[in-house]
Amino acid sequence: MSAERIRTRRRRRPGILASTLLGALVGLVLAAPIQAHPHAWIDLEILLEANAEDAVVVLEQTWVIDPIYSRYLYDDAMTQFEGDTPDEKLANLAAEILENLAEYGWYTELYADQKRIEVHPEGGPELIMQDGQVRFRFRTRLAEPVDPRAHVLRYAVYDPTYFIEILHHAETPPRLSLSDGPCKTDVQTPRPDPAVVARALALDYNQTGEADLGRHFAERVTVRCD
Repeated sequence: MSAERIRTRRRRRPGILASTLLGALVGLVLAAPIQAHPHAWIDLEILLEANAEDAVVVLEQTWVIDPIYSRYLYDDAMTQFEGDTPDEKLANLAAEILENLAEYGWYTELYADQKRIEVHPEGGPELIMQDGQVRFRFRTRLAEPVDPRAHVLRYAVYDPTYFIEILHHAETPPRLSLSDGPCKTDVQTPRPDPAVVARALALDYNQTGEADLGRHFAERVTVRCD
């Protein structure tokens, strides 16, 4: 099965899930029938923020979570997290998600040419329910600025075990807040080996893949500026 067919299935069916990796990270145990892998879907929105010198310094991410998993997250936040209001409970859930994602590098891999650039959260995260879907937004600051006119900037956002599929939505391509250009962002569709796809689809609802399985299904984004 090709990556394109995986994407098509995803768009037609928003998501049926049991215990996802993200849920496990925040201490949630979710129960629902699952027939295939991955178990949750995220539409990714990315803003690359530049400084006054037009070097990229921040990667702002918004994760739009599929409706079924969004409902599980919201309901569990209302029952399991402290807070006097729904907004306070969602804020506490957001903080815990961001803290626990640290072990996985916030699912973010970024390079300037061949050099790995570390990222770290900046400010507090935001988690809201909008139109039946949870939107989780957070900012990650680059350990050092990257000038996309001097270097090829590449990034990928993915769950290493592929419990969660994370893809850019066609209507929200990566954005770059650069005053000087022109710049081009290229989103490369993953084309995993059929054997890797078979291993992913063979996983049961309570299983995770090997540590780097998600890498094979990750979109790769390249940013170049003239």
